[in-house]
Amino acid sequence: MKVEFTRIPIALLISLVLVGRGLSQGTTSPEYETVKRAIEQSIGWAIEKDFDAMFRLWDDNMFHFWLFSNSLVVGLDNFKIYAEQWRDPDFRGTRFQFKELRIVFSRSGDVAWYSCFLDDCGSYKGRESCLENVFQTGVLEKKGGRWVHMLMHGSYPVDKIPENYVRKFYSSLLEKKE
Repeated sequence: MKVEFTRIPIALLISLVLVGRGLSQGTTSPEYETVKRAIEQSIGWAIEKDFDAMFRLWDDNMFHFWLFSNSLVVGLDNFKIYAEQWRDPDFRGTRFQFKELRIVFSRSGDVAWYSCFLDDCGSYKGRESCLENVFQTGVLEKKGGRWVHMLMHGSYPVDKIPENYVRKFYSSLLEKKE
């Protein structure tokens, strides 16, 4: 009987340690849903084209690097200039989906980092196109009572680059040379 009483406190201690670790990670954080909404709106803003809402999601010292070399942007003022391309009235976001979204919180709870696979679709002149399975990562920090993006990065794993990008950017490497 003594062995049974020893097992219970050890199991309880292990459970408490795991729960305590869970508070700094994943869905157990009380900030999880708020951070998730901020991540979703970093893409979803384009459906309504609410630029003010989008800019509120970013810190002044933000860093953004998306799929193409010209998407490297440092600082909110530069990001506002970069975002002018999306003001084109013929452009609009249509839909998006975050798959396998993982959010981890710092021990202090005021920093969160995430990763997911993103499908991001928009239309230009009525014709929809989609970026599918983009590997997206980012870091948010809670400042002044709100969660803002410090960093966002999107890329394709080298073995998953869509064929149309391979043809567009690497066709000269694939051509037969004599």
